[in-house]
Amino acid sequence: MKATLILFTALLLAPLLALADFKEDFSDATKFAEKWVPYGRLADGTWAQGLGKARPEWWTLDEGALRGQNFPDEKHPAGISRKENLPQAKFAETGARISWRIKVTETSRGTLRLFGLTTSPHDKDATDNHVLALDVSTASLRLWNGNRELTAPAPDKESRKYRNTVLEQKSAGGITPGTWHALVLEVKGNEARASLDGKQAVTLKLPHHQPLRSLSLEADGDKKTPGLVWFDDIVVEPLPTPK
Repeated sequence: MKATLILFTALLLAPLLALADFKEDFSDATKFAEKWVPYGRLADGTWAQGLGKARPEWWTLDEGALRGQNFPDEKHPAGISRKENLPQAKFAETGARISWRIKVTETSRGTLRLFGLTTSPHDKDATDNHVLALDVSTASLRLWNGNRELTAPAPDKESRKYRNTVLEQKSAGGITPGTWHALVLEVKGNEARASLDGKQAVTLKLPHHQPLRSLSLEADGDKKTPGLVWFDDIVVEPLPTPK
């Protein structure tokens, strides 16, 4: 009877799991090392990316979750990226729903970032580095969009000048430290919205359609104590079709 129930449950879940384009529960250390690449900036300013270069203390598996740690003397957050790109063309049509769990301390901030090259009418040399990110802390949920725009065109790339632009919206409050919380970020075209524990928390209208090429996580602190953040159960899937 128990085996039959397990099989029946698996058959029910199979279509739902098949919809997910990416799942990570950080339960397999070997798979984790193969699928993710750490990055960050050392205290002396050196950019460090990849195993053997990035500090091993930045990212570790901790009781079935991923723990990120940023140190006070490091100006850049500890980051880690998924090596394989997301199916950008597919999500351009359907939109994407990213869900995950997060835990922070009173002085830390955890970030999920989506990056993509331009799919707007602008030339790729005129605007690039599109980033959509959700910062999570005890203070607020900050949903922001950053872009690099060309301000001084030139025939050679070395002579071109750019400026960074940022749009953001913040929630009225943040999350409880030391407790796991469920987050959902939904993105379609130029609209993004984030939910916390099943309730909508913040929305943002973007200046263009957000391309969805890659996903990364970051852990940061207050530069006085180590910034500790835990991530788990990341799922990236198409947005459900409205009925």
